[in-house]
Amino acid sequence: MEHVGDIRGAATEPINEALRSHQEGAKHWDFRNLAADLHIWAERMTVHFRLELGTPALAVEPLKRAFGHYRIGRNGFGLSDEIAIDRHHARNSPYWHVLGTLLHELLHAWQERHGKMPSRLSFNYHNKEFRQKAAGLGLIVDRAGHTQYAAGETPFLLLLREYGVEVPEIPKLEVLSRPEGSSSLMLYECPCGVKVRVGRSRFNARCLDCNGIFDRKA
Repeated sequence: MEHVGDIRGAATEPINEALRSHQEGAKHWDFRNLAADLHIWAERMTVHFRLELGTPALAVEPLKRAFGHYRIGRNGFGLSDEIAIDRHHARNSPYWHVLGTLLHELLHAWQERHGKMPSRLSFNYHNKEFRQKAAGLGLIVDRAGHTQYAAGETPFLLLLREYGVEVPEIPKLEVLSRPEGSSSLMLYECPCGVKVRVGRSRFNARCLDCNGIFDRKA
């Protein structure tokens, strides 16, 4: 298996490395190859974006109403840096989108190690620091954690293309950040509440979080 190298900048607990090795060699597990590749991408993103993280405790399992999950602190097995990817998402979504979910969760790990992580009971889990960090890489995240992707040559999309991951054309979006009526851009909203403004009267787009169609609101 490919390993980027020992330049991640953060110590990894031996149990996390052992878990990675176990997953890469696990027999009769449908997600063996996926987990091995996600570990490669986690290390690749950590190095490329200078996140200074260790190896995550990666899981592929059913999640409720989420594509991914990051657990603050240690999980029930005493493991740190737990990142879970939803099983249905992993099986059915375009791979670039699965990698976007992985990066989103890695940014939670980055914030816990290097930033100001919200408490477990906080309702502002995706706070300003997190959203700014994500936006700098090309992920547009709202306070509820819904993620869209900025168009153009963002760091995230450039990295995917560098390694041959197919990425569709992404429409230019402006995240709603001002009262309605203060912009000439038209407002669209998806069923799960993500709002965007675009400079065109016809906008055919599907939300990557809920898979719903954006409807024009104003």
